[in-house]
Amino acid sequence: MAADAGSPVPRSRRERGSKKDRPRKKGLGTVGMFLLFGAAPIALLTWFYVQPLERRAEILERVPEGAGGRALKAAICVAVLFGLAKIALPAFHGTGATLKGWLDALKAKPIALRVLLFPVEAIVWLGWFVVQLLFALDAVLIVATAVGTLVLVARILKPDLLSDMLPPILQ
Repeated sequence: MAADAGSPVPRSRRERGSKKDRPRKKGLGTVGMFLLFGAAPIALLTWFYVQPLERRAEILERVPEGAGGRALKAAICVAVLFGLAKIALPAFHGTGATLKGWLDALKAKPIALRVLLFPVEAIVWLGWFVVQLLFALDAVLIVATAVGTLVLVARILKPDLLSDMLPPILQ
């Protein structure tokens, strides 16, 4: 199957060109991610320990009671969010696409063979439907986990924020 002349997606390596010819992606990239997640906390800790002893004690007094536990819950929430978004969501998407391909292949069979393979088609369709439900549930859980993470991060420094409305897991 060759690519059309006006197709935006080249099919062969020769048509794509070398890596140098391609436009560079914008964004943080590897160095930016290292600086954000690696160097920033180290710089913050260095700044904290360079401060005089009285200033450090003053900073620590401003931190509300229980902030460490709330920070741990927020970190767990971020890990769950990462797992849902980077592992579960692509897995459900790929499985759904595979099952949809199987359904299309079964629907392309001659009518006599399709009647014989109806139980297989029904099972594949049921599996595809369940995967679609799980994909939707995963998307809802991603949104809920993101909101929970934001609330937990806000509650690190403001412990009384929404305290009467939150479920016990977010308190």
